[in-house]
Amino acid sequence: MTITELELRVATLEQTLARLAEKVNTSPSRDINAWMDQIHGTFQNDATYRQAARLGREWRNSGRRTVASRSRKASAK
Repeated sequence: MTITELELRVATLEQTLARLAEKVNTSPSRDINAWMDQIHGTFQNDATYRQAARLGREWRNSGRRTVASRSRKASAK
């Protein structure tokens, strides 16, 4: 590949990167508070969401108990 071809590829990449950066910087989802305002209260009084949260919490806690019991057994030896 010649120097001219490389320069052309780099210029093309720079233009593409500039377009992508512009899209990211002007995206409405860039403002986290706007996103939070849009979803706030979405699952209010939703039994399915509460059940999913409970099951997730139980699953996470079950892993903690397993790790804690292993570390107690290891330290007892």
